[in-house]
Amino acid sequence: MKSSGLRVLLVVFVCLLFAGCATQKAAFSPDSLDGRLKSGQLIQKANNFDVLFDKSSSMDDPYGKTTELALARDVTERMITTIPDIKLTAGLRDFYNDKSHLLYGMTAFDKTAFIAGMKTLQWGSGPTPMEKAIDGAAIDLQGKAGNSAVIIVSDFENIPGVDDLQPAKVIPAVARLKAQYGDRVCIYTIQIGKFPRANLVIDAIRQEAKCGFDVNADDLATQAAMDAFVEKVFLTTPPPPQAAAAPVVQQVQEAKAEAAAPAVALELANIHFDFDKSAIRTPDREILKGHADWLTKNKDYSLTVEGYCDERGSTEYNLALGERRAMEAKKYLVGLGVDEKRLKAISYGFERPLDPGHNEADWAKNRRAQFVPVQNK
Repeated sequence: MKSSGLRVLLVVFVCLLFAGCATQKAAFSPDSLDGRLKSGQLIQKANNFDVLFDKSSSMDDPYGKTTELALARDVTERMITTIPDIKLTAGLRDFYNDKSHLLYGMTAFDKTAFIAGMKTLQWGSGPTPMEKAIDGAAIDLQGKAGNSAVIIVSDFENIPGVDDLQPAKVIPAVARLKAQYGDRVCIYTIQIGKFPRANLVIDAIRQEAKCGFDVNADDLATQAAMDAFVEKVFLTTPPPPQAAAAPVVQQVQEAKAEAAAPAVALELANIHFDFDKSAIRTPDREILKGHADWLTKNKDYSLTVEGYCDERGSTEYNLALGERRAMEAKKYLVGLGVDEKRLKAISYGFERPLDPGHNEADWAKNRRAQFVPVQNK
């Protein structure tokens, strides 16, 4: 994103033109999210975050009554202000003019210090080495435990033959980051402005990252919208509470009833799958062998094999993936000697999640096959 004297003069003119027209900024605060954390409605999801801030020359372009860079600085500061009181490790990294600098962190998150670290984000300059910032984030996150969020704030301007933001360099950098950290790192993009080709880079980043989402800065103007964004990045809902143990007398009665009942498994263990895969994992083969043994002992029962996915991807894709998972489990049981006529495969895609959360631990529970015994009539 190459700079020019004319562009700088234009930015100065716009800033002077609207200097007296600025309105009072809405006050942003973490009050709503803090309250929901204290009440137990939400729990922490991310342990670390790194903001990658575009300070290239195109960010000096006018946007509304301000500039893209001023809007990016404002939305980043409002995000920082909205983050509730949770323990985080944080970093702020700029990228411009073929280089990237760590302006804050990686260190214990302090809102005042983080915002002070933004003081150099005043003017844009030169091209857009986003890939260097992403590679820098890989270094920033080294040795950091838990889940991490990488948040890219940029206009994502890419003009063939003119602009220096190159998807051919950015996407391999994302792949390197994911290869190093896997599902422990998710990437979130905040687009500044409305550059029409920005989605070419943003969509490619999202597909390579496999977790995270994108949003436009204009859609984060209200406290409610910023609350929702911060919640999705940093927080999640807690797992459902475990049922209290039944009284001893009730346990004895249930045990006697179980002993008197036929040898029927009310619930057969689930098996699970790697992300975007349908292959049966080695530990799950023993589970399926147990299911085959159960079917051998209970010949008046059949099984419905249900395939499920996590929430990432389209409805159509996940229905197909869920079907492949159910069919692989069915084929494995047939290979163990189960009559194929006693097995039915069905896919529910990402419907009916076991865990409603939005992190890898939750998604891993939802990538599964379930086995429902059905008594033959």
